[in-house]
Amino acid sequence: MKTLVTGCAGFIGSHLSERLLKEEFEVIGIDCFADYYQRGIKEANIANSLNHKNFEFIEEDILDMEEFPDVDYIFHEAAQAGVRASWGKSFDRYTKNNIGATQKLLEFYKDKRIKKFVFASSSSVYGDAELPMRENSLLKPVSLLMALRSWQRKVFVIYTGRITTFQPFR
Repeated sequence: MKTLVTGCAGFIGSHLSERLLKEEFEVIGIDCFADYYQRGIKEANIANSLNHKNFEFIEEDILDMEEFPDVDYIFHEAAQAGVRASWGKSFDRYTKNNIGATQKLLEFYKDKRIKKFVFASSSSVYGDAELPMRENSLLKPVSLLMALRSWQRKVFVIYTGRITTFQPFR
């Protein structure tokens, strides 16, 4: 089975890629090495995957890509990180990298025979919700970054009619 992992050099994306490779999936990873984290950290994250015969790496910004690989599964982990930096003059960068990239992937794959398209979210989209949180809890983000993440969820639902999110550490 062929799998696409966006944000494959990030902490979660790199661990997900390694797990998929261990489970004998073919993994195509995309990462643009956004400058929020030091490049060396992200290179170390994907070092094991880069040495695996079933891993193909594409270093490119999703927004600059015209075509995407033919795959069975998509795990969309790519996102612009950083709550504090999402305020003010950097807001457009977050809008493009989070909502724009998600919409571009969904648009490309909307008529393809994808078995599953999963996108990473954050439990922070629920704000100060009562515990335990549930997928159907009201979204009450308390930062611009989490507002963008909740908009990503809405874009995903508009395209797919359902929500399949992965919210780590919930």
